[in-house]
Amino acid sequence: LAMVTVIGHCVGSGDEKQIRYHTKKLLTITYIATFAVNSMILVFLNPILSLYGLSAETTALAYTLVMIHNGMAILLWPISFVLTNALRACNDVRYPMVVSIFSMCAFRIGFSYVFGIGMGLGVLGVWYAMLLDWIFRSICFVGRYLSGAWRVAAGVVR
Repeated sequence: LAMVTVIGHCVGSGDEKQIRYHTKKLLTITYIATFAVNSMILVFLNPILSLYGLSAETTALAYTLVMIHNGMAILLWPISFVLTNALRACNDVRYPMVVSIFSMCAFRIGFSYVFGIGMGLGVLGVWYAMLLDWIFRSICFVGRYLSGAWRVAAGVVR
């Protein structure tokens, strides 16, 4: 959430160099924090799961789901969900909203049915669909940021 405030301040001053600097800095901090938290969860996953007294089958499934989620979150979550805050702070609101709604409907919901029911993968299919959502968002938001299209909305085009 700091991204919106910090980048918004930079947009208000019209300083593109500061927008880029703080976006990179805050994304780096997010990657470090995401890595630290998720790595600790992955390292201690067996002891954590043992606290719940689950059956062996349920424990194995929970282990797999957490490994998928947390392992991929280290790579994809910051650019899928934090980079959008930089775009929004630059007044580029419509693009992240449209991409997010489309991605949720097409990938999270649509492919959950395809993978989970159609291919018989069950809950694993739902999590694979979530990963597709994250990948699609990452491609769209990184592409948008690198293209500089947000600069028009931010008012820093010279």
